[in-house]
Amino acid sequence: MAYSEDDVNWVYDRTSGRCFYCGMTLSFHNYGIVGGRGAWEVDHFIPVASGGAHQPYNWVAACIDCNTRKSDLLPWDFDPHRFSRGDRDPDHYI
Repeated sequence: MAYSEDDVNWVYDRTSGRCFYCGMTLSFHNYGIVGGRGAWEVDHFIPVASGGAHQPYNWVAACIDCNTRKSDLLPWDFDPHRFSRGDRDPDHYI
């Protein structure tokens, strides 16, 4: 999915330049650059395949590794110790 420059800036700033899942420091300039140091992507906290919206409130910054491993998992299935089952609001974890 394509994101505007403003969207990418907002998502990066939302997590203070860190991966929402593992906390790794991300490189703003390596957005979407697989293999780049601190590379990252926009992740849908609740996957679109599971009814999540393609809207900013559902977007978080994720390093390539976390985004790949999470794939279409719901957050509580990806990391059941951190995320509460059924909680669809990423702001509760930022």
